Amino acid sequence: MAIGTPLSTPSKVAGRPTRVRAPRPVSSAVCQISTRRDVEARAPGGRRLRCAGARTTRVSITDRRSDRIRVHSASIPIGGASSSDADPTTEDDVGTPAPKGDDGSGDATLTDIAPEPKSKFLRSIGVTNGILGVSQDRVEMVARQALPVMGGMASQNVLNLADSAMVGRLGTACVAAVGISSTLNFQCQAALQGISSGVQAMSARRIGEGKSSVAAVPLNAALMLCLLFGIPMALWAYTNAPMLVTRLTSDPAVIDQAIPYLQARLAAVPAVGINFAFRGFWNAAQQPSIYMNTLLVMHAVNIGLSLSLIFGVPALGVPAMGVVGAGIGTSVSVWVGSALYLRMGFTRARGMGFACCVPSANDFKVLLRQAAPTSGTNLLFATGMAAMYWIVGRLGTAETAAVNVLINLMLTLVLPCMGMGLAAGALSGRALGRGDVEDATQWPWDVAKLTAALMFGVGLIAVLIPEVLLKIFLTNEDAIRVATWPLRFTGITVAGDALSLTMQNALLGVGDAARVAMVSIGTQWLLFLPVAYVGVTKWGFDLNWMWGLYVGQRVLQAVIYAAMWKDGKWRKIKL
Repeated sequence: MAIGTPLSTPSKVAGRPTRVRAPRPVSSAVCQISTRRDVEARAPGGRRLRCAGARTTRVSITDRRSDRIRVHSASIPIGGASSSDADPTTEDDVGTPAPKGDDGSGDATLTDIAPEPKSKFLRSIGVTNGILGVSQDRVEMVARQALPVMGGMASQNVLNLADSAMVGRLGTACVAAVGISSTLNFQCQAALQGISSGVQAMSARRIGEGKSSVAAVPLNAALMLCLLFGIPMALWAYTNAPMLVTRLTSDPAVIDQAIPYLQARLAAVPAVGINFAFRGFWNAAQQPSIYMNTLLVMHAVNIGLSLSLIFGVPALGVPAMGVVGAGIGTSVSVWVGSALYLRMGFTRARGMGFACCVPSANDFKVLLRQAAPTSGTNLLFATGMAAMYWIVGRLGTAETAAVNVLINLMLTLVLPCMGMGLAAGALSGRALGRGDVEDATQWPWDVAKLTAALMFGVGLIAVLIPEVLLKIFLTNEDAIRVATWPLRFTGITVAGDALSLTMQNALLGVGDAARVAMVSIGTQWLLFLPVAYVGVTKWGFDLNWMWGLYVGQRVLQAVIYAAMWKDGKWRKIKL
């Protein structure tokens, strides 16, 4: 389709004159930019100009002839011929006014017609011409998709660290109790969290296929499954909390604090599943800011309520509840988040089928097929973390408290990587939905470069000043001492974690959940846990050796996920 071609001059394609029909009235003309990744604009002499990364955009040419279509890296003026003026032998031909080079020769490149960066944030930090070979337009697309998610996850990290700092004032036994109970709680929630990747993969694919009116149907199915499985699991775990805690520790002081905290957290298990399902949907729908804003409200509720319940507010008659107060505050905030997500679903996703389109049996089948590997992986990962606490418990209570803080600090470093990975998965999923395999292939590599650059500086802080960070959360000198080098190991390997989480979430975003599960389960259960157990019980490993094995396992996962993405088998997956 030619846009902006002068009507009075016949154009030529491959040396043949083309027929120019009489133009239609401007008010009725409608033009459409091709969905192909490389839109080819016709320049004088038949030469084509490639504009990478174009989106499908329908534009009605009405009274405003000066309007422009922005095609990522090119800004194309609208005006002139209608769709009937195009050469019938040419497909996806978007004509632009002949872009001229600096010398006026007409040999223009994307650099000559590229718009100024649209992101004020990127411009404020000096990013105006791409990063590490990733073009500016793609950097901005990743930023728009990932920054809200990263902001939400960063706020989650702040909340986790705030909880650790508050509980840390209560003593080492309380810190160890929260670590053990949080792992058991995660184990109960893990199966429900896997639904998020299934919802994101299916909804992103529907949107890419142009079926936005049913994009929320996978979300409807996921919410039903969360209630169906979440409530019975929470009730069973609540009843059996004493048995679960005593399997991981024999310290009476830790047991006394861990059981009530775990029971308080289990009250929010169904809500966690609901929130993860919504997170997957908002990412797929390119509305990640809803996720971030909801998390900010949740965190405000959590910090205020937990602080009041942990230490008490005598003026209001609120007693000091200690560790259990932190658990109650967290559970209430999770349910507040679910209420906000449901409200936003009714106001923002109704037109996409939310709460009005009943999922079919096939919808449930595809969702379960996508979610089952991730849910199983999460469950086994959580069980593996519980096993790690059991192994570390053989080293002592100080080491157990240290591991709890190390995990929270590690999440602070790598959860932003997960936000970038979720962006890569959503962008690749939508590209596959519109049939652009080349674009889908490239997104995770571009995102991985950006994530590694981001994490290098963050990891350097952990390497240089580990004691300063640890003293914020631990008061026991022995616990600080045993955690110092493990924290340095985490900082050194954070770039590997960046690659691992980016590729892992990209594979999940295109539906390759089964192979991701095999890698995650295999490296944890067949490599890390057996070696760690034998090392601690037979070879005299301390926490330095054990944590070194743990971060080494995560780097190995990064290498395997990258190889899986490169082999391209995910391209054949149908959703």
